[in-house]
Amino acid sequence: MEELVEDWSNWNPMALDYSNESLNKYIDEAGQNFVEKARAPLKPSEMLKKNAAKKNATEYPYLILKKKVNLITYSVANFFGPKHVHKIDLRPNSELFKVFFKDLGSLEAALSQLEVFPHLMELHRTRFGGQEKSKSEYMPMRRPGNKIPDSPKLPAILPTARGQIDLKSRTIYFSDNTNKHPEFLVFPIVDSSCYKSGSLLAIQDVKKRYLNVKFEFNLERHGAYVLEKQYEKETGVKPVIQQLRCGRILYRNADVDDEDVNLCEDDDKEILMSGFEKCHDQKSGSDQKVEFKEEKFMKLFPKSGLPPRRSMVKITAFEQSNVLYVRPADVVSDVAYHRVLSEVWKHSKNVPKLDQPPVCGQIVLYKFEGQVVRAMVLNVDNPKDICVVCIDFGSVEYTDPGKLYQCSDYLSNLPRYATPVKLRGVPTRALTPHLRDAMYEVQTDMVFEIRYHSREYDYGNHMQTAVLIHRENHRALNSFIKKVMAAVEPDLHKLGFKEDFLPHVAAPPGKNIDLIITDNSFLKVGIIYCTPAILAVEITKMQRTFQDYGENIAKAETYAAPKGELCMAKYMGKWCRGVSMELVGDGYPSILFLDYGNIVPIHVTDIRAYPEQFTYPVLTTEYVLMDLPKELTDAQTKRLEKHLEVGAIVTVDEIVKNEENNYSLRIEGLQKLLS
Repeated sequence: MEELVEDWSNWNPMALDYSNESLNKYIDEAGQNFVEKARAPLKPSEMLKKNAAKKNATEYPYLILKKKVNLITYSVANFFGPKHVHKIDLRPNSELFKVFFKDLGSLEAALSQLEVFPHLMELHRTRFGGQEKSKSEYMPMRRPGNKIPDSPKLPAILPTARGQIDLKSRTIYFSDNTNKHPEFLVFPIVDSSCYKSGSLLAIQDVKKRYLNVKFEFNLERHGAYVLEKQYEKETGVKPVIQQLRCGRILYRNADVDDEDVNLCEDDDKEILMSGFEKCHDQKSGSDQKVEFKEEKFMKLFPKSGLPPRRSMVKITAFEQSNVLYVRPADVVSDVAYHRVLSEVWKHSKNVPKLDQPPVCGQIVLYKFEGQVVRAMVLNVDNPKDICVVCIDFGSVEYTDPGKLYQCSDYLSNLPRYATPVKLRGVPTRALTPHLRDAMYEVQTDMVFEIRYHSREYDYGNHMQTAVLIHRENHRALNSFIKKVMAAVEPDLHKLGFKEDFLPHVAAPPGKNIDLIITDNSFLKVGIIYCTPAILAVEITKMQRTFQDYGENIAKAETYAAPKGELCMAKYMGKWCRGVSMELVGDGYPSILFLDYGNIVPIHVTDIRAYPEQFTYPVLTTEYVLMDLPKELTDAQTKRLEKHLEVGAIVTVDEIVKNEENNYSLRIEGLQKLLS
């Protein structure tokens, strides 16, 4: 009779002990046992997650590793071998992470890998055999008699170590000189001299509100963004154009010329006027309509000024990222506001144009796009480009004198319901397209509750700090705008953005155009970087946002941007936009600073990933200087650098654009300078 032979090939006593939960003991760093506290009943989804985590902790051995290089992501599975790794628990903004292995053999193989590559990560803790141990308590299992092999002595390569820059391996030009990036100052629209005693501006603006007024829609004015879109109303057949105009929205018919009457708004005015009369009749107890006379008309208006706390308001215009204009939204004030606009419209017919140049503080009628509004003149430095503020909205605009008309004393004395408000907790930032679109989206028909305290009044800027709460969803507009404008550091394992992610605004081809030189590092090869003089100040406005991202938001200590991808890089202590041009392996990628034009090797510790919220257009363009020799000597290059200094304004004789969207400049006098 044959003996029964038992099959013991699959017997693993260590695995049996490992799966026995009664043998598992978890202790903290002080040697105390963990006691699970009583908790509230978990949701089904949370219960599944807890069971999955419990299963991983009881069935699979794991290592708790500490990063030495912050760029370590889920690629550690390839480092240890995908067939050995069961799961990776990698939490953001943490230097410790946990790797679960399929069996003890896979864990042993991983420990061997750690000994060979100690500069990537180190062992913090491990768990096998039903107990968690620290690094000092663990000794790897080895066969008796075998010596522990000496691990190769590799130099500790730290991401913060700065070595020498490898200049020989680079294949592209980089800037030899270390030019400082120019700063373009914002000249105030109104200064204190305009408010001297007895001046018209001091009389019309007693609180000096417009002493600190800003104009933040320069990119919009010069065509960097789309200004209008055409659509059809739900009930009507006439197409309507929605135009975005320097911080506010206006509507007009698509088939109406600029000087014609805006019919779509005229109908609304008649309805609002009749509503105002009806409201007045209800108060007087009469069912008959009341005919208004100018001397009695002013008595019907509610008081202007800051709306009461917790009252309802509507937004009329945005001035900055954190400054807007509001008006009361109650029925009486709303009808009175539109009645003022109707009075301005009614009395604007057949008014003469200004017979002499305007002066600061003068109240005028401003006609544009079929609209007529009251405006106050703020700046007349350029007689062909007058700066005015639409006092019934708050928007600041630049216009030619031909659109300004005389305003009577009666219209000048009508109430001004648009009041400035500073949003609490919202910083001052340059307007990105995302923030700009959000501003125009919330100021159409939305009603907000205004909340403020008198002690938060900003006496320096003469406006109240407040919070606006949306009436329907009870959410603060302040937090919404702050969230839209705040940049978020992207995950390093995701693909970055290419240069074509950003729009490019260049000076239009033509003659006698003013440009500002942003970099002259490549004059030797006949290349110069410039930006339009009217847009140069926008580059400086962006820097405040970039600096905040590099210093306070981006947390990665190192980042090596792949070739051709956007990044944020620090140059002379300031964070700027750049694109990676070349990686040579020395830790210093060659970065082209988009807003200036110089190419500089920057260490990886001074580079951060580019956030998708930074959609500012690129305003700096590479130009090829025409009529120059193919090769310039060092002496000729120095002459050009002195003549074309960084930050200087140059009137270019001609800008030429070819079919490949490359730009060339013609500047007279350069040949004589080189001879």
